[in-house]
Amino acid sequence: MKNKSLALKLLELRQSHDLTQKQLCESLNIGRSTYSYFETGSRIPDLETLLLIARYYRVSLDELVTDSIPKKQQKGTDTDFSEIQIIHHLKSKNIPIDFVLELTKADFDFLRNYKDLTDENRAELQYLMSYKLRKQVK
Repeated sequence: MKNKSLALKLLELRQSHDLTQKQLCESLNIGRSTYSYFETGSRIPDLETLLLIARYYRVSLDELVTDSIPKKQQKGTDTDFSEIQIIHHLKSKNIPIDFVLELTKADFDFLRNYKDLTDENRAELQYLMSYKLRKQVK
């Protein structure tokens, strides 16, 4: 079993279920920092944890740990290579990978829409967010 292959599957499964690491870890009763190591490929979960994760997502253990990709996810591109490119890009921009791993699909959709805004609309949205954050603290 390749660490990167399993790490990518764990990341893809979590994002496809629109979960943060915190939400998933609370459901599985796993420490978030430990799970973060699984998604970065730094550690491999033990068999008991793999079974727990497979049951949670309702996938077979074989599907979770082998290099096979479900047909609906195959795109004809090298996922491992693109994931490595993304990690290098994040590091070059000084964006913590753990921060990105916490983002949900809704967060990514928001960011994609933000990028499509004009400079004027971005400035207006930033002002509104700053205002809302100040009001929220009080």
